Amino acid sequence: MNHSVFRDLVPSYIENLTSEETNRQIEKHLEQCESCRKYLHDMQEDLLLDSLHEQKNEKRNIDFLKKVRAKNRKKIFITIGFLLSIFIGCFFLFTSMWIADEKDVQTTIQQQGTTVTLSFQTKNNNRYLLAMEQWNQNYIDEIIIYEKWNDFSEPARLFKDGSHVTFTFLDENTLLLYGGEEKKLTDEDKIHIRYKNSTEEIRLKDLYKPVNK
Repeated sequence: MNHSVFRDLVPSYIENLTSEETNRQIEKHLEQCESCRKYLHDMQEDLLLDSLHEQKNEKRNIDFLKKVRAKNRKKIFITIGFLLSIFIGCFFLFTSMWIADEKDVQTTIQQQGTTVTLSFQTKNNNRYLLAMEQWNQNYIDEIIIYEKWNDFSEPARLFKDGSHVTFTFLDENTLLLYGGEEKKLTDEDKIHIRYKNSTEEIRLKDLYKPVNK
């Protein structure tokens, strides 16, 4: 067996793909040729290094996938926990909260300069009120009055001294919107205050009383 034939057969020989007869000829040639023995040895080392490198890459890819999966699991658990906390919070909040009866609510309108504040206070002990604002573009046109027990689940907007909604006027016919724009009021611009069995309707123009009148 000459050198060129041997070197062509070496890759198959290393992978045990050659026949028994070919193996005998290769091994016989190796006994007689030192350069081919070195060639075989070097090729085996190269293949070993390639194999180790490939194993490291596979391990690195597996570790990366594990980290990605762990991060995804963490995100999923955080999201589930967040949604669950919202659900539990809403459950405890709304199971102890209901639309208030008008006879249980004391409503006052206070004006300080151009600012008008609607205040809602409960007439019952150990209760809180929440004025839930409904928006029409940049101003409030409906308020739903909720009442709830005085417990440990109340949100920050529930106060013992009542719940408040504030409007800012430029004059008796002009409302300053939250976006800084101005709204010219007409008799059709009204605020509706919803209670359990009734709805109070107030013209926005009637909230503001000019100072000189």
